[in-house]
Amino acid sequence: MKVLVTGSAGKLGAAVMAKLKAASVQAIGADLIPSSTTDLILDIKHKDQVNQACQDIDAIIHTAAIHGKHYDLNYPREEFIDTNIYGTLNLLNASVQLGIKQFLYISTTSIYGDAMVNPVQAVWVDELLPERPRDIYDITKQAAEQLCRDFFYKEGLQTSVYRVGRFLPEESNLQANHRLYRGLDERDGAEALYLALQHHFEDFEIFNIASSSPFTKDDLKILKDNPVEVILKMYPEAADIYRAKNWSFPKSIDRIYVTDKAKKLLGYSPQFTFKYLLSN
Repeated sequence: MKVLVTGSAGKLGAAVMAKLKAASVQAIGADLIPSSTTDLILDIKHKDQVNQACQDIDAIIHTAAIHGKHYDLNYPREEFIDTNIYGTLNLLNASVQLGIKQFLYISTTSIYGDAMVNPVQAVWVDELLPERPRDIYDITKQAAEQLCRDFFYKEGLQTSVYRVGRFLPEESNLQANHRLYRGLDERDGAEALYLALQHHFEDFEIFNIASSSPFTKDDLKILKDNPVEVILKMYPEAADIYRAKNWSFPKSIDRIYVTDKAKKLLGYSPQFTFKYLLSN
């Protein structure tokens, strides 16, 4: 199998490249940015470049995007639309034209938007939660997801969507707190995508991909008001570890990213979890 990985210079793209190569899968990294994991300089907004890059490819893992951080930097809406929608469309069209079998699209949990806001309790964020985009980034990721759906049913292309949790650079205390309920280690994300390459889907599928959360629906109310009580019940050793590191527990947890579907259908089992961070 020969896999094209777009956005190969990014954190997730680089981790995907490392995972595929470790699994002896031929991987071609494509990005606008030169890096040790970039084999090909590619601007997905240009059809000719995309068609050339997709020659003799069996599958595409599409991580490249204009991200939420670019929204904060006041990138114009056109940049999001041109890259996230038209760039994705160029790759989808090339896949059909060139007989590429699989197309894995990397989306974002941000797409749930305002549906993740509840003043009374934490929100249970599984794939059934409605999408309520808040900005042009969310809107364009939602549109690209729907393009993937359209190509699955109308073109017979094996498209699937992976809404990944937060894996931004952040200091250790915040990273550990986020890993409890909304964070993701990019290596776990890469593992999920590698597992997905092994599957043939009968229906168009969307998956949440985040770290493993220990919480249940019964915990949602107390997580909003007093998460320390629940955390220490599940991880009593965390009290001494946090004290030794001079860390602070979250004062409130507002959402829980649920990955049960990925665990059931893909065999996804994240390794770099909150428990892992406690012991390292």
